[in-house]
Amino acid sequence: MKNLVKNQAFMTLTGADFFETIGTSLFNIILLTYARSFANASIMVSIVSVATVMPGVLGIVTGQIADRTSNKRVWLASTKFIQAGLYLLLALLITQKQVFLLMIIILINIFSDIIGMYSNGLRMPIIQTKIDREFQEEAMGITQGILTIMQTVGQAIGVSLLALTNDYQLAGYINALTFLVAGIILIFGYDSLKVEQIKHKSPSIHKLLAQMKQALEKGSDTNAWALLGSIFFMNAVGSSLDAVINLYLVDQGNKLPLPFSVSVLIINTVLVAGTVLGSVLHSGWFKNLSFRSVMITCVATLGLFYINLLSLKSFILIIISMAIGGFCMGQANPKLTAALLKTADEEIIGSLTGLMNTVSIISMPLGTIGIVLIYNLINPALAYIVSMILLALSAVCLLLPKKGNEN
Repeated sequence: MKNLVKNQAFMTLTGADFFETIGTSLFNIILLTYARSFANASIMVSIVSVATVMPGVLGIVTGQIADRTSNKRVWLASTKFIQAGLYLLLALLITQKQVFLLMIIILINIFSDIIGMYSNGLRMPIIQTKIDREFQEEAMGITQGILTIMQTVGQAIGVSLLALTNDYQLAGYINALTFLVAGIILIFGYDSLKVEQIKHKSPSIHKLLAQMKQALEKGSDTNAWALLGSIFFMNAVGSSLDAVINLYLVDQGNKLPLPFSVSVLIINTVLVAGTVLGSVLHSGWFKNLSFRSVMITCVATLGLFYINLLSLKSFILIIISMAIGGFCMGQANPKLTAALLKTADEEIIGSLTGLMNTVSIISMPLGTIGIVLIYNLINPALAYIVSMILLALSAVCLLLPKKGNEN
C-alpha cells in the first residue's frame, strides 16, 4: 500500500477515476429518474436501462482503438474534457420534458460511455508499465474498492440532489464538473503517465485472437474460451441477483425478521462491504489465492444461496452468502486483471480488457431479462434452478483443461 501511495502515476489515475465514477453513477440515477417522469415511464426507463449497458458490447472495438493509439496519456486526458463537454451540452438540453430531447440525451450518454471504455483501454498499458508487477494485483484491488464505494456515493448524491432541488440541469452541470476535475487531475499528473511509445504493427484478427488466448491461459491457468464461458454464465447470474433478492423479499412479506426496506439496505450494505473488503485485501496470504479457487468458492457460495432460497429460507444465510460472494467478487476481478497485465503484450492489453468487458455485458440480458421473467411468469423455484444450472456450467468451464497452448 505504501509503495502505491508513493507511485504518482497510480495516484493520478486513481484520483481521476474517483471523480469520473462519481459523475457516471450520479448521472445514471438522474437519467433513470428523469425518464421515469415521462407519461410512458415504463418504456422510457426500459430504453434508458438498455442504453446504459449497450456500449459495453463495443468493448473489444474500443480496446483495439486504444491499443493502436500512440500517445496514450494525451488522449486519456482529452477524453475527460470531451466527456465534460458532452455533459455540459446534456445539461443544456435536459431543461425540457420532450421525448425527442430524451433520445438525444440518451445518445449523448451512450457516446460518453463509449469514450469512457476507450479511456479505460488507454490506461491499462500505463498501469502495466508504471506499477511494479508485484503490486499490480493490490493496485487493481484498491482501485476496484474505491470505485465500488464511489458508485454508491454517486447514486446517493444524485438521489439527494433531486430530492432537495428537483433540478436535472444542475445535476448535469455537476456531472460535467466531475469529468472536468478528472481531466485536470490527469493534466497535473501528466508527466508521471509518460510511457515509451513503441510502434506496433496492428496484428491481424487471427493473430490477435491467438495472442489473447495465450494471455488468458497464462493469466488464469484456465482454458481461454472456457474462462470466457465461465465469466459469461457467472455474470448472467450476477446481473439478476439484485432483482431476485428484491422479489424474494417481497414474496416473504411479513415473514421477514425486519421491514422490507431495512432488509434490502442490510443485504446491499453487506454485499458492498464484502466486495470492498475483497478488493483491498490483495497482499500476504490473500495474494496467494488463485483466480480459479476464488471463482469456484464464489460459484459454491451462490449455489448454496439459491438452495437456501428454495428450502431453508433463512435471512441470516442470505446475509452470509452475500458477504462471502461479495468478498470473492472483490478478489476475482483484480486477480484476473493483474494476471493479464503480467502476461499480455502491451499491444493487445486494451483489446483484451475490452473483450472481457464485452463478454460480461452480453450475458447481462440472459440474467436481467431471462431469469427475472421466469421468476415472474412461471415460478420462483424454476428461476432458482436455472440460476444454479448456470452456476454449474460456470464451474465446469473453470475445470476444463487447457488445450493447444503451443498455438
